[in-house]
Amino acid sequence: LASLYIFCVSRRSSCPQRQSGFILPRLICSLLCSGSHFAESMGCTALVALPLVESHHTKWGSAASVATGWPSAFPQLSVAISGKPPQVHSYFQGQQQKQLQWRACSIAAGTVMTTVFVRRSVPTSRRRQRACRLALHALQWNVIESAKADLDEATAELASAASAAVEVGPAVDFGLLVVPARWAGDLATTSQKLRKSMSWPTDVPLVGVQSGGDAGDSEGSLRLGLARGGGKAISFFVSKEQQSEAGAGLAKENPVPGVPDGKHGSFVLFADPKVPGSLTKNLLEALDSRYPSATKAGMMVLPVKSIGRDDAAEEDEWEPPKEARKLRVRDRSDGHGWLRGDPVFTSTSESLASADTLEAEFKRRPFGVKRYTPGIGGNGAMVMDMQDKERYKGDAMGQAATKGVRPGMVLKAVSGRDVRDWAFEDLMDLVSDQGIMDPDSKSAASWGKGGKETRQPVPQAELPVSLEYMLFASDGVGGGKAGLCLNDMPKKDGTVGIAFPAPSFSTLDFACTPFGPQLEVMQSGKNPDGGFAVHSVKVNGKEMPAAAALKGYAKAAGLQSMTGISVGVVRPQVSEATSIASKWAVFPMMGVTKEGGLVLRCKGLAAEGLGADADLKSLQFFKPRAEEGAAAGCKGGSGLAFATTAHALRGVPAGTLGVVAAAVIGAAGDAEPTVLHRQAATFL
Repeated sequence: LASLYIFCVSRRSSCPQRQSGFILPRLICSLLCSGSHFAESMGCTALVALPLVESHHTKWGSAASVATGWPSAFPQLSVAISGKPPQVHSYFQGQQQKQLQWRACSIAAGTVMTTVFVRRSVPTSRRRQRACRLALHALQWNVIESAKADLDEATAELASAASAAVEVGPAVDFGLLVVPARWAGDLATTSQKLRKSMSWPTDVPLVGVQSGGDAGDSEGSLRLGLARGGGKAISFFVSKEQQSEAGAGLAKENPVPGVPDGKHGSFVLFADPKVPGSLTKNLLEALDSRYPSATKAGMMVLPVKSIGRDDAAEEDEWEPPKEARKLRVRDRSDGHGWLRGDPVFTSTSESLASADTLEAEFKRRPFGVKRYTPGIGGNGAMVMDMQDKERYKGDAMGQAATKGVRPGMVLKAVSGRDVRDWAFEDLMDLVSDQGIMDPDSKSAASWGKGGKETRQPVPQAELPVSLEYMLFASDGVGGGKAGLCLNDMPKKDGTVGIAFPAPSFSTLDFACTPFGPQLEVMQSGKNPDGGFAVHSVKVNGKEMPAAAALKGYAKAAGLQSMTGISVGVVRPQVSEATSIASKWAVFPMMGVTKEGGLVLRCKGLAAEGLGADADLKSLQFFKPRAEEGAAAGCKGGSGLAFATTAHALRGVPAGTLGVVAAAVIGAAGDAEPTVLHRQAATFL
């Protein structure tokens, strides 16, 4: 096909009071979206839409002209909208003064929104005007990069360039900071310095991730992506426990745990690899059930061990004892305490001693901090949750926000008294900022062992009280290894998410292709030395070691090396119509057992949410794509690309922010579920 013409005909109701006024432009946009996909697949070079309007009681002299943002998604396609289609005469004439006329403002191709104005042609005194916004290709990305070899110099250069970029164009909705593997331990510190240097808006989320690689690798640059056009972004963190509570069935009638409910059009997700894939699968299924039409894309961060920090491993994994101390939320009645995913810190560390401070005076309780969390050893307190603004004049819960207190700040002094080394329980008694508590949570905390007081409470500080805070800065311990942070706070054991009200364009492609037939698995199970092993398969009716079968099919396919070979496992509950990307869960190979079995980089089918470990019935071998990267096959202009290998990012459009991850999150099609892909690339 050379060109595709779309004719849109809309019949109007004869009752003026019931006329919608917005049916036609929505119809055209819907058909253009479908037509663009069809035209691109058929090799069309032009797409023309001709809107025709028919009314029961009037004659139309003009019709709607609607612009679209799809040319940015289909760069090889020329999209034209006809503004003057042939006139259509109605069967009924009359009531000329009440004739409806459509007038539209066409925005240039590639923009974010289309605004359609509808005017009723009645006497001037009764004339009204309405506007309808139609969301199309939402997210637009600007990528800023610094190739400086020194982290401080790179951060300063990035902040300078970003400050200039923020001043130009629409407001920034969300920022993504990407650091190379060698600086993964300084991720939160870099994010904090960047926000401070360029006066980053407090209501704009900034997520920091590390792009996969070796911590000793000198390659890679510091990058910052600025997203615009998606609407006001809402950040959230879903802990490991909340993911275990999520499910598709409950999400149909109830909000997803940890996710602010609302009319979300798209999600960008960043998962911690320490969380089992089965729990991440629960979250994705819940989001699909609760927001079926929303775009969902993201990545599972690939952790990198910090160089020379083996002595900090024990501190990095610290969590409060389950007995003897009241350090967890479930053991307390004031809402404060530790939750999984909280950053690990030492309140008396040198980095905090030299950090910037903030002093705030409070004259009445509560102050507005909803939850403090303890540091290593149960000493010190960090602000984790608080009222973000003053809801009305004189709101007590808004005091902390108006005085400059922010999550991540650590208590240093109370009324001039140094409390950095105080026990968390004593410190909470002294501050006594209980806020608004859930009655059920309060009663549960005072039941059983939690209600038995084994220590002498500390008297609360008298009002007015002065609280001095220190700005927390990660020194590579306490979340740095996770390679993930939100608003300068290291995050682990959960998923960081960004929700936008506008929908986005997202595609996904495999980073590998199948070779050889689908084979029946005879023996498989967890490998004692790590990973999941496929011991033997059936070939031509005979059982043989999986490694021997792979060698034979690789030779038949003309492969010269086993580098990049992966093994695919069928996902449960897939239909014949399911695409190959959604049918197979593909895992890289870790090695070969002594008996000739293949070891996959996988903790087991159950841990990945693919069924019981003993239920593996078949597999498929996959090889790397020989052509340009998989992300290049994801059509679109500059944007955000996640891929499981650096090879998959080759050939992406200029200006694209590419990140190498342990896995990517996305759907292979509009009707496909959102799942984790261990060998794929997704483009947003």
